[in-house]
Amino acid sequence: MTAHGRIDEPCSRKASLTQVQAVTAGITQDFSASRRARRDCSVRRVQHAERCGMVELMTSVRVKESKRPRAGRRFLPVAEKELRSDAVRAARGLPGAHRGLSVFEEVAGPFGIPDFLAVIGPRSLLRRRAALRVPPLLNEVDAGIVARASVRLGKSAEALAEQLGWGVETVERRLPGLLRSGALTDLGAGRYVRPAALAPIGRLYAVETKIRDFRRALRQARTYALWCDNYVIVMPTISEASLGDAVRAVARDRGGLVVDGRWVQRTGGRRIPPAPRLWGSEHLVAATIRTASPALGAGESVEPERQLA
Repeated sequence: MTAHGRIDEPCSRKASLTQVQAVTAGITQDFSASRRARRDCSVRRVQHAERCGMVELMTSVRVKESKRPRAGRRFLPVAEKELRSDAVRAARGLPGAHRGLSVFEEVAGPFGIPDFLAVIGPRSLLRRRAALRVPPLLNEVDAGIVARASVRLGKSAEALAEQLGWGVETVERRLPGLLRSGALTDLGAGRYVRPAALAPIGRLYAVETKIRDFRRALRQARTYALWCDNYVIVMPTISEASLGDAVRAVARDRGGLVVDGRWVQRTGGRRIPPAPRLWGSEHLVAATIRTASPALGAGESVEPERQLA
């Protein structure tokens, strides 16, 4: 990746960096120097982490595909392959990717199915969650209750309901099932805690690829942002007349936009409430482990991911 945020420059692409910069003039500044500084800082952090044995330097990103089928027509093979490559390169450029990056393809989330789901964080978090014999919390209420529960400080049903803004009866109805599954433990006197491993497995970034129709891509990306930490839209080209509006719309969301293999708008910092964050994480867990889950209905199971060649 260059100082200008470039991911790749296939000779067959229509748009050029000159065109992108011309259209977005007055909208975005040239952050070349700051990007070089951030890149150098990231390299130093990775080197330090490696010396301390904290993380493994990733030379490649493994993309995993869910066996849970996605409805609708897929892209033409050539175009899909090209955008798939851009999507993975964009994932490598996400904030904190040096701490660990996994990319999953077509994971069914609480709302919608993003083309790719990038997970930033140590892979040990997913391994610890998978080792916990608690079915994925695919029910929104269950995920919300557990998200507000503490690992050490016991909380009552009333305290949990107050934090969530729900009625106490709503929380109390779900407690027996959560206790049976091991998602919560009763410390006595009606105070509950959760296992330490039952937590978000990292920061989730939805990566939506579209050959055309930016507005549709934006609508979908904003839907994923209800349960993901942020989103990135990846497209092969956007018309000069539309690019300025596209950049402004994505910038307002603090999302990311990649056009013709280049970052046009970088993702910004964004926080979502604990409940939807855990809910989204648990849907990814469901896509990576085989388990029976009462939330899915009798007889159904969640198929594991398989690594792509």
